[in-house]
Amino acid sequence: MKNTFGPGASMKTNEFISFIIFWTVSLPVFLLRPEQYRIPAIISSVIVTIAAFSIFIWAVAKQGDVGPLWRNPEEIYGIGRLSGSQLSWTMMRMITSGIGGWAGGILYQSDFSRYAVNPGDQIWGQILIIPLCLFGSNVLGIITTSCARGFYPEEPLLWKLYDLLEAIQTHGGNGARAAVFFAAFAFFLSQLCVNVVACGTVGGMDLAALLPRYINIRRGSFIIAFIGICINPWKILNTANSFISAISGYAVFLGPLTGIMVSEYYLVRHRRIKLSHLYQPNSGSDYWFWHGLNIRAPVVWLLSVWPSLPGFCASVTPLSVQVNEGWTHVYYMSWLLEFFISASLWVTWNTISPPPGVGEVDGKDVFGTFGPREDDNEFGDSMVEGPEKKERKY
Repeated sequence: MKNTFGPGASMKTNEFISFIIFWTVSLPVFLLRPEQYRIPAIISSVIVTIAAFSIFIWAVAKQGDVGPLWRNPEEIYGIGRLSGSQLSWTMMRMITSGIGGWAGGILYQSDFSRYAVNPGDQIWGQILIIPLCLFGSNVLGIITTSCARGFYPEEPLLWKLYDLLEAIQTHGGNGARAAVFFAAFAFFLSQLCVNVVACGTVGGMDLAALLPRYINIRRGSFIIAFIGICINPWKILNTANSFISAISGYAVFLGPLTGIMVSEYYLVRHRRIKLSHLYQPNSGSDYWFWHGLNIRAPVVWLLSVWPSLPGFCASVTPLSVQVNEGWTHVYYMSWLLEFFISASLWVTWNTISPPPGVGEVDGKDVFGTFGPREDDNEFGDSMVEGPEKKERKY
């Protein structure tokens, strides 16, 4: 297909058409309820796992080893071997970028875990499955790209999967074209599930929480879908550096939010919440604060974010913003540093000036959520609403 876009478009005509097709196919899926995603997600996970290992095994078999990038990255990139503090800070930046890629997932895990059948069902997935899948997919990607550099030396480093599939299609025969189709279809299904759940549904939940009178999860998902086009996401993927900067941006802005939420629940309120007050939209709720806004949260967030902003701005626009090395190093530690800054400030402020309802729970089991400890050991039968205590499954 002839490319009718100019050099500043950051994408080709065929890539833009593919993006629009994918975006259009995603829209009907937003009509499903979140609890209906489970079966499609399982199916796509199995299919994409088979496809990923198939490409990996094919690449290693074709190259015969792990490839030149894995053996000698200095020669491929034309730089010397990193050592000392330079190596340490580079590793720190990559760790922060890795956390940034999942900073949103860390923050909104409850959006998914609340659909678990039993409390605690999500623990093994969060502790074991997610880290293993992330580590494994990264290793597969690095080795596959390294092998591709070996048997496609005239191509640039094929970090992007669609670039690799395009190269296979270009250099292979009819069989390669068929293999590329099935592999691309597998990753299409996987990305469709990820896009709908992690972007549309989660964003829809956030918008529904902000404006519940006007927006539900479904409407919010469609709003996020249209915003997704307006931000020109292909610009972010234009270069590896811009992608890393964008991912690191998540760490800069979401790290303090995570610190505030974790410290609020575990250190300030010690996991004791008045559930009925969460659904009381007036000043009678302990969590109403000032017109529904806890002013302390944005203040602590701003105080925690600003140390990383100079380095972040310099990373995004290196030609126009330059800072000294110290600010750059602070930016490389952004998520971890800001998490602990926000948590410390939040605990200190709420210890000096405790908010309403600290350490308190409902006097009655309004929603039928109390366990045996709350019902029997601490509060007795008065915790259960109604004349008789009903048996519940946990």
